[in-house]
Amino acid sequence: GEQGLNLETRHGPATIMMVGLHGTGKTTSAAKLASLLIEQKRRPMLVAADVYRPAAIAQLQTLGDRLGVPVYTREGVAPPQLCQDAVLAAVEQKRDVIIFDTAGRLAIDEPLMQELSQIKAAVKPQNILLVVDAMIGQDSVRMASEFDRRLDLSGLVLTKMDGDARGGAALSIKAVTGKDILFVGMGEDLGKMEPF
Repeated sequence: GEQGLNLETRHGPATIMMVGLHGTGKTTSAAKLASLLIEQKRRPMLVAADVYRPAAIAQLQTLGDRLGVPVYTREGVAPPQLCQDAVLAAVEQKRDVIIFDTAGRLAIDEPLMQELSQIKAAVKPQNILLVVDAMIGQDSVRMASEFDRRLDLSGLVLTKMDGDARGGAALSIKAVTGKDILFVGMGEDLGKMEPF
């Protein structure tokens, strides 16, 4: 598929689950990916599945408005159910790619991993992309291998790739997880996402 993404839509919309810790730019990356898909004549829907942070939901809605992309959100629904419901909504609205923006934490913990595993079981996403801050270095390598062990990642999105950070972390994460870096995000501008 396009840049290593599986966007096969034979059995309903293509699905992309974005995972990662707080502060990596996951929500912005979800919107950037939507922007890239629009350029490829796809019809994405964004799903605000980080129900613990109203700010993340508001941010995704703002970005969705700017892109003209629907953002699915519902109060008081657990994330696995919310994501399942979003798939039905996407079918009704004739969207062909769904991007799930899931919760993060400051560090990996068991409740987070269980929730992400439940979302994975509920929607069986074709793509699970880990969003990693390129600046973090060795910590991000350990974190990436733990996400991969629990979720079986399909690829990586590297953010904050400004200047000199390009090298070290990127190569070690790829080496440790064996997963490809599919996209790099530069800065906050929605157009600034490029295939690696």
